[in-house]
Amino acid sequence: MDERERHNRQVMLLRVKRYWLVGVLQESLHGAELIDLSLAYRTTAVASRNAPEWQNIPGLDGAAFEQPLPVGTQITQVYEQAQGTLLIMGEPGAGKTTTLLQLVSDLLHRAEVDENHPIPVVFSLASWHNHVGIGPWMVNELANRYEVPAWLGQEWLHNGRLLPLLDGLDEVNQNVRIECAQAINQFRQKYVRLPTVVTCRTQDYKTLSTRLKLDEAVVLQPLSGAQIDQYLASMGSRLAGLRAAIQADATLRELAESPLMLSIMTLAYYRMPQEAAIALGGREEGRTFLFDTYVERMTRYRGGEELYDPQEAIRWLAWLARQMSQFNQTMFFLENMQPNWLPRKVERAFVEKLRFTLGGWFWGLGLLAGLLGWLLAGWPALLLGVGAGVVTAVLPTFFRILLLHTRVNWRRIETVETLSWSWPWAWLGGAWGTIGGFVWGGLGSTLGGSFSVPWVFYGGVWGGVSQVLEKALIREEMKLRTTPGQGIVRSRRNGRRVGLATGGITAVILFLISGVMALLHLDFSWRWAVPFILWAVLYLASSAGLIFGGLAAWQHRRLLRQLAESGYVPPGDYVPFLDYAAERNLLRKVGGGYMFAHALLVDYFQNKAD
Repeated sequence: MDERERHNRQVMLLRVKRYWLVGVLQESLHGAELIDLSLAYRTTAVASRNAPEWQNIPGLDGAAFEQPLPVGTQITQVYEQAQGTLLIMGEPGAGKTTTLLQLVSDLLHRAEVDENHPIPVVFSLASWHNHVGIGPWMVNELANRYEVPAWLGQEWLHNGRLLPLLDGLDEVNQNVRIECAQAINQFRQKYVRLPTVVTCRTQDYKTLSTRLKLDEAVVLQPLSGAQIDQYLASMGSRLAGLRAAIQADATLRELAESPLMLSIMTLAYYRMPQEAAIALGGREEGRTFLFDTYVERMTRYRGGEELYDPQEAIRWLAWLARQMSQFNQTMFFLENMQPNWLPRKVERAFVEKLRFTLGGWFWGLGLLAGLLGWLLAGWPALLLGVGAGVVTAVLPTFFRILLLHTRVNWRRIETVETLSWSWPWAWLGGAWGTIGGFVWGGLGSTLGGSFSVPWVFYGGVWGGVSQVLEKALIREEMKLRTTPGQGIVRSRRNGRRVGLATGGITAVILFLISGVMALLHLDFSWRWAVPFILWAVLYLASSAGLIFGGLAAWQHRRLLRQLAESGYVPPGDYVPFLDYAAERNLLRKVGGGYMFAHALLVDYFQNKAD
């Protein structure tokens, strides 16, 4: 392994640790100790060569064939026994993701001390789509979630450098969940020596007609009364009232068997008066009551009601949960917000307004140049300016074209976060653009008259600059987002820099050509040249700035404003609200994105949205 490979590997290990162990596991514990969960083998859950055929009947209740593991057995021991291919199951809130991350912690340590050990990487299956192989999907996820170039992700996968941990088979859309299981099996057949771990809710997995081809399956067991009592005791005497209530109330005790619900009880009641009475009805009613209490307490925590109205905060989070579920996202990035997050009718109006606003801007540039020309050279210059404005307004508005052939996607925000420069393409694009510009400039001069302006040379500059921009500036695949909205900020900065550089360079070249023409006493008129130079500089600078990031930043700002007007997000900057929710353990802040503290919170907020 050379230094470059070693560096890429260390960066990836650091990202996994930062995203999942620091950003998710530590935040989910709220300062408490991990609970050692009990495990049981369920051989019938996997298409394993170790289980008799009669046990692998889909829908068969495998609980009857469970083999409890000794108390204190660690998930890493089970992983080793299964030779790295393992299914982890459990009820909602049973601790599947936490258990998976405990395994990640151990595997990361091994990978740090042994460079031949594969890199453990957590993939959220919620973003998987039908007819996509798990391998190509993983490469795409590495690019989008971990900022790994596609070529490097493909190389790691092909060389067995990855250890995929696929979290949340139950979070895949129900209509394609079977296809996802089949895709995992096909992946296992292709990469038979690659360790693979999958997590899924027990009931959701039970309904599948396809069994995963893994060596072993374990089921997380409910917490025992002793485990619950020990956990509450470790939190101090402040929870003595809650301990007594759990011991006295069978329904509350049943709910506390879920590690998530026990954590929520702790957070929800920690600030309640010690003598507060706890009255719960059935299991579902009790769960809803706990979430209501938890969310209400968290929205008011540390003066939260002074920042945002609690009811509005809940409504905004409910909308976010519904959108993330609809678009199969477990991690929310501001950069992923798109116009189709709006209702269909509002989306159409939003897109139409964008189109005609941009068209109006370009028409205005032509009109401005035309008015200047009218003052300097008379009515023909005004007509030329208005004509140029109409043409440049129609192209993006109705044909989605900027510069010569860059396509505008009105219905999708495409960030431009990093740029690179290609000198070969710059020379090639500049040559072709300049030659084409000469031809069009000469044709225009022949048909429309020269007006004492060197149209041939001006056309060459316009064509050359346009083609250099469209060919030489390349959007990089790797996106490094460490803070929320960083992709939008980078797009805005790139657009501003490219636009200013383009305008400045164009102005210098055009004025140099004009100055040479004037010094040589050729047929040249500044009164006609200045309006054209003004229009060319403003048009090229605006177009370049929009193409290379400005359009994405503008679309995103308008989208947030529209969402706020519709009541889906708070007015103003969205990030402070997301940080507010993360500080109150409703969301988790992971790098430049956010995720809900648990899938059950997503379900809860979705019900609120309904």
